[in-house]
Amino acid sequence: MLAVGAATKGGPAVLRTVLLQDLVGKGATADPRVPLLIRGEAGVGKDTLARLIHAASARNLYPFIKVNCVLEAADRCEADLFGLERGTSPLGVRRRIGSFEFANHGTIYLDRLETLPRALVPRLLQVLRMGEVPRTGTGEITRVDVRVIASTVERAALGSDGLCQEFLRLGAIEISIPPLRQRRDEIPAFVSFFLEQLNCRYRRGVELCPDVITTFIAHSWPGNLRELEEAVRRLVVTGPST
Repeated sequence: MLAVGAATKGGPAVLRTVLLQDLVGKGATADPRVPLLIRGEAGVGKDTLARLIHAASARNLYPFIKVNCVLEAADRCEADLFGLERGTSPLGVRRRIGSFEFANHGTIYLDRLETLPRALVPRLLQVLRMGEVPRTGTGEITRVDVRVIASTVERAALGSDGLCQEFLRLGAIEISIPPLRQRRDEIPAFVSFFLEQLNCRYRRGVELCPDVITTFIAHSWPGNLRELEEAVRRLVVTGPST
């Protein structure tokens, strides 16, 4: 969605909104041994915030690894997270390093944490509590130093049970991103950012009149930033170029 840049005074205007600076600062300055849980509706920018927190942290010279839990089958997710020893897979896969090991000294981002297969929860908790990654097939332990950031959709984070609540019971810091309809004053900055990026991408020179911005501010944006970006994209592709 948004390009990752410095979440500081010198970054793009869209990154200098008070809300985003506060959220990035909260995450980047927190104890890196404490996991973060980012919650919010679909499309609010959870992935972007996770990347910005990593970029603003002392771990920014090390990898940022994203794992999309919702798209992974249980066995694939297990191998992706914890690695796989040669000969332990029915597919004959060679020894595979897991995402936790790849992210060592950096950040691992677990997108849609609430969809992680329940069978993997004890192993995830082992990583969070002791920094130990048990590799699939042998149980061989590898110690890692990884910052764990996870995200969840609003309704899952507000549930009374489930993995997100276990995450919070471990002392995870919860960061909530409000929907765009509650941040209408930031819409012009986001539109300007998307317009600049998309004009450059499509080699266009589309400009938006004030009436368009006013219409955007009045819209409820149920799809949040993702929907706003697509709306600007359509105008860039179809609108008259200067």
